[in-house]
Amino acid sequence: MSIIVQAKKINMHSKTVKMVNEHVVMEDPVNIYVNDNYVITLLATPEFKKELVLGWLFDEGVLQSFDEVTEIIDNQDIFNVKTKDPIEEEKLRVVSVSRLLTTACGLSASKFFDTISEVSNRYVKSNYKVKASNIIQMMQKIDKGKLFRLTGGVHVAALFNEGEFIALAEDIGRHNSIDKVVGIGILKNINFANSVLVSSGRQPADMVLKAVRMGIPIIASRAAPIRSGIIAAEKNGVTLVCFVREQRMNVYTYPDRILF
Repeated sequence: MSIIVQAKKINMHSKTVKMVNEHVVMEDPVNIYVNDNYVITLLATPEFKKELVLGWLFDEGVLQSFDEVTEIIDNQDIFNVKTKDPIEEEKLRVVSVSRLLTTACGLSASKFFDTISEVSNRYVKSNYKVKASNIIQMMQKIDKGKLFRLTGGVHVAALFNEGEFIALAEDIGRHNSIDKVVGIGILKNINFANSVLVSSGRQPADMVLKAVRMGIPIIASRAAPIRSGIIAAEKNGVTLVCFVREQRMNVYTYPDRILF
């Protein structure tokens, strides 16, 4: 399936107006079911769909271990994840509603503090450290995202494990790009405690908590942190590095993991 299509636009530049073709990124619905129970529909760029589903279920706290999964049934845009033991319907309802309440700038205040309390017992205790120069090199990796260079319409995420590149994913949603690389990491059975999650997007609490739930100790972003993201990182033991651009960066929490 194609990920980009051609669209016509009127381009005004240097006082001239003309009709031209432009690359535009596509989006598809991804319908997630767990044990035949509908959970949520995500709109996503049509690649790494299975990885998106798996990453979302882990990042939202529905699943804790890949050993819980017995089968992933892929029927085009419908994914039905089967588990050994039943998942409480109330738990599925809560994560579905939580996604609907999430805004582009993070969680609502009440939902944010509820969510922080929910995951506070998952404090990330990893002793993994990385050089600041390596963080800059990792950020340069997401600059190679082909869809972003063609369309400018996607977010990019990358996952590194013990300094080695694991995965890169691009998507219309910054949450989706994170879920995709996490899903790839799960399928590769990596040790997330020795990983760095790299993102092109802003870092509110809901983005940071995805790393918390996976036990990822370091997040690096080209973009800005949001207050809720800094609080979430501080409360849960995550090193949050933002504004990683050229030869500079800002470390907002747990700087001991970054070697200058």
